[in-house]
Amino acid sequence: MPVLAIGVIATVLSFRVYWGLPTHCVQLPNGLNIGRQALIDLSKPYFRPDIVPKFDNGQSLLPGDAWPFFSTETTVHGLAEETDPQDDFWFAWRKDTGLVLKAENPALYENLISEAGAPMGNKGINVVDSHIVLMELQRQPEYANQTCRTRWVTR
Repeated sequence: MPVLAIGVIATVLSFRVYWGLPTHCVQLPNGLNIGRQALIDLSKPYFRPDIVPKFDNGQSLLPGDAWPFFSTETTVHGLAEETDPQDDFWFAWRKDTGLVLKAENPALYENLISEAGAPMGNKGINVVDSHIVLMELQRQPEYANQTCRTRWVTR
């Protein structure tokens, strides 16, 4: 019996580590969430994670921060920042098309941007990052106190 109990506890803990845990975020109408990439980012100073668009399972859409970052009712788009600025890339994501990179499909990228609509949480400023968008949306009652899955660790 004690072995079974230990096995059950170990299984529950392993699923908890795999799936992450709920943290504050914003659930966007376009199907993504904006929140911390993980609780701990081993590749960042002070282990502070980026704020990224991510899926319900906690998996992030981007490798790190985005600046500028735009979120609309249907789309998220902007410039994804890599460790080396030479590797930064323009992206757009919409539920029906998935992630589209400007360098790989410029026509579809431009079409998604033109159909995206007005940005949410940008306070009329066109050059903000995902941190600002998250903070501004969390101030709105319809997005306050929301949670979503966040991974424990990223590298």
